[in-house]
Amino acid sequence: MSNRFHIVKKYIDQMDYYGLLAGGAPFDEFDIESKKISKIIRYNHSVQEIANIMASVFNEQFGEHDNASAFLSVAQQIKNELTKSFGVLFAFLCPI
Repeated sequence: MSNRFHIVKKYIDQMDYYGLLAGGAPFDEFDIESKKISKIIRYNHSVQEIANIMASVFNEQFGEHDNASAFLSVAQQIKNELTKSFGVLFAFLCPI
């Protein structure tokens, strides 16, 4: 599993969509969604783009129609950690 997956999973699990984890769902309840999201997003995506991707994945998986705004705070956390983790590496590999 990539570092990106672990970052996404951490914040998706904290979000605990519908309170499923708190209600006793297995720890890997959101792994499918986390994998799908982590395969699509990149550290240079905007917070809005990440939220849009999250909404698309969760709406598809759960048959919902949530607006991307419902995912903005989690998208911001993911963006911050991706930037911190991958931004330094990218800057090192691709100096201006």
